[in-house]
Amino acid sequence: MIEVQTVPDNYLYSIWPLVEPMLHKALTVSHNDYDINHLKLYVTNKAQTLLVAVEDNKIVGAATLSILNYPNHRVATIIAMGGRAIVKPEVFEQVVQWAKSQGATKIRAAAREAQARLYRQKAGLDTTMYVIEKLI
Repeated sequence: MIEVQTVPDNYLYSIWPLVEPMLHKALTVSHNDYDINHLKLYVTNKAQTLLVAVEDNKIVGAATLSILNYPNHRVATIIAMGGRAIVKPEVFEQVVQWAKSQGATKIRAAAREAQARLYRQKAGLDTTMYVIEKLI
């Protein structure tokens, strides 16, 4: 069984080399807003939380999430997610339960079309908006 766990601060630096390749691949869709080193900084500065999916004492997936307060909701936003099986319904439900334990009332992710399809099919997320941009 795969178990999702938060990574305590005192283990971030020892675990980072294991999750970095998984998260780096996820950042290829971020349009250069930040890179893997920035992501590490956000996690170490507690602007984001690192979750890992563990199976047989081995990390098989990782995700970083940030939580923002809006007037009507507290939203857990998936920033980067990678590895194997982390969007399987029973595994993703653990991510949802973690978000709820942090007081979140919504969970969301920005994603390209193929990723959004995976989130819809495997994790039950609905498309509520499209984000488009242009460099100016």
